[in-house]
Amino acid sequence: MRGLRSTLVLLALAIGLGAYVYFVERHRPPASEAEPDEKLFTFEADDVATLEVRSEEGTVTALERTGDAWRIVAPIDAPADDANASSIASALAALEVRRVVEEGEEGPVDLEPFGLDEPLLDVGFSLADSDAPQRLLLGDQTPTGADRYAKLDDSDRVLLVAGYLDTTFDKTTFDLRDKAILEFDRDDLDGLEIIGGDRAIRFVKDGDDWRLAEPWTAGADFGVVEGLIGSLGGGRMRSVESEDTGDLEPFGLGDPAFSVAVSAGSSTATLHVGGETPDGDYFARDAARPIVFTVDASLVTSLERDASEYRRKAMFAFRSYNATRLEVERGAGAAVFEKTAAAADEATDESDEEDAEAEDVWRRVEPDPADVPRTEMDDLLTKVSNLRAESFVESRPDTGLGPEQVAATIRARFGDDGAEERVTVWRAGDDTFAVRGDEAGAARIDGQAFDDALDALDAAVAAEAVQDEDEDEDED
Repeated sequence: MRGLRSTLVLLALAIGLGAYVYFVERHRPPASEAEPDEKLFTFEADDVATLEVRSEEGTVTALERTGDAWRIVAPIDAPADDANASSIASALAALEVRRVVEEGEEGPVDLEPFGLDEPLLDVGFSLADSDAPQRLLLGDQTPTGADRYAKLDDSDRVLLVAGYLDTTFDKTTFDLRDKAILEFDRDDLDGLEIIGGDRAIRFVKDGDDWRLAEPWTAGADFGVVEGLIGSLGGGRMRSVESEDTGDLEPFGLGDPAFSVAVSAGSSTATLHVGGETPDGDYFARDAARPIVFTVDASLVTSLERDASEYRRKAMFAFRSYNATRLEVERGAGAAVFEKTAAAADEATDESDEEDAEAEDVWRRVEPDPADVPRTEMDDLLTKVSNLRAESFVESRPDTGLGPEQVAATIRARFGDDGAEERVTVWRAGDDTFAVRGDEAGAARIDGQAFDDALDALDAAVAAEAVQDEDEDEDED
């Protein structure tokens, strides 16, 4: 019985489609054929000066273009989403007629069979060199779904256009507005501040890097800071809750949970974040605009980070390939290594200079001068430069760290400009801590990783000693 019912359903569908073709398509007057790839209009996308879009939901949005920028002028006055507005203008300019279904030569065309008596979509426009408005109406899809019936409002011709165009033209007012949550030029930023509750986190740009200025002075994790800036600059409104910020209390914005400000010189853009919505988003507002909108909860998760999560995790900036000097103090002793270009003075042409660079060697300067095998030196540099923070403590004295717990002081020089950095490592019970320069607090690092670095140091020193003994035997 189930098989019989399926067969009957398919048969009914086939009969319905056949009846549509027979009664609607077959008895229409012969239609004219459009030329292959015939364009409906002859203007270019840049010629479109105004748009009026009625969406399937019924919202009507009027837009005007000034230069390359679009602006919504009704039902609100707001910057437009240039990409969406421009795509509508481009789609109009490139619109192709697949086929002409009706010409209206024998009297008014019955638009109901095409869904054009009550069009699904309605797109009005005018050109920069003409005040005469034009309007494109889109009706039903054809039975195959590949095309859609369309017509100009001042013409009786019923056309077939590409069916996918409804996704381009079907835009609500919210779709067509600029949904950026905060406007700023990312390349010009030199400051960032997050205020939430009783805490403040402040960053300043130091050359190409970011540094924490509050609650402590310390290096910042460039990727984490830039990630937050990217979320602010690339974040989009989820919805618009109010066009008027007269009463902020219902949105939790009278006393915001978070305020984040980005600055470039004397210019500052500020985002306030308020309460949570029933859907799990958050109310927010740009201090420079009189609207309340919602933002994704992921932005709030970023703002809730503890200040320590913004600290730089890498203890060193140098890498094995750009280091030029390494000094390690342990107790009363010290080992100092420098990279030298022994053959550079003998280079006489470009090829000689390349050979000389390839012969750069690491040499121990203290306590006993000696060359260091490159493999051992690279292992030492890699293990030292890879030391990273796992967490942070705000106060060294509170953790019991003092001069007597210092396990090593490591200084490195690197790069063409001879940049220098210093890291002090402490041992306290089972914990190992490290501090870059004079930064506040301390980083808790992997004790085993530090032991591995010390083993690499010992291995480099041992390799030197064997090398020296072999040279002494050769001299004897």
